[in-house]
Amino acid sequence: MIREVEYKGTTIKYNLTRKRVKNINLRIKPDCSVEVSANSRVSLEYLDSFVIKKGDFILKAFEDFKKKQSIELLPKYTIDEFETYVFGRFELTYKLFGQYRIDKPQLKFRKMKSRWGSCNYVKCIITLNKNLIYCTKEQIDYVIIHEFAHLIVPNHSKDFYNIVSGFCPEYKRIRKEMAGILI
Repeated sequence: MIREVEYKGTTIKYNLTRKRVKNINLRIKPDCSVEVSANSRVSLEYLDSFVIKKGDFILKAFEDFKKKQSIELLPKYTIDEFETYVFGRFELTYKLFGQYRIDKPQLKFRKMKSRWGSCNYVKCIITLNKNLIYCTKEQIDYVIIHEFAHLIVPNHSKDFYNIVSGFCPEYKRIRKEMAGILI
C-alpha cells in the first residue's frame, strides 16, 4: 500500500507492507523509494507520524543517494593491473598472517552490492568485490586484511578489530572513506 506524508514542504511516499514483525522497519533504497514494514496492529496514523519523525533522516538519505549517482566512478586500474595487484597482496597478506597458522584460503571475485568482501571461514574461501577496481591500493589492502582476519575471528568483535588494527592501524579512516563509494 502506497502512503504519502508531507515533511518540510516535501512529499514523502512510502510503500507499507504488513508483516508479522515486532518493530517498525524503515528502508530507503538507492532509487529513493521508501519501504516501511509493520505489524497489522500498528495504526496508519502512527505509521505516518513515524515516517514524519524520520523525515530528516529520509531527506538526507535521498540527498546522499543523489550525490552518489552524480559521481561517475572510473576504474583506477586496468583489469590486468588490478588482478596482479590483488593476487600479489593476497600472497603477502597470507605470509603476514603466518603466525596464526591458517590454511591458505581460496580467492574468488564477484560483483557484490553491499559489501567489499566476504569470508567463508569454514570452507576457507575469501571473496572480493570486483568493484574494488574503483578503490585505492590502501583500501584494497584493508579489505584483504579484513577478510583474512575473519579466518581467525569469524565475527566483528573487539578481538577481530585488534587483529585488523595490528596489520592496518588506519582501518577506521579507510572504512569511512570507502563507505561513500560502494556501488
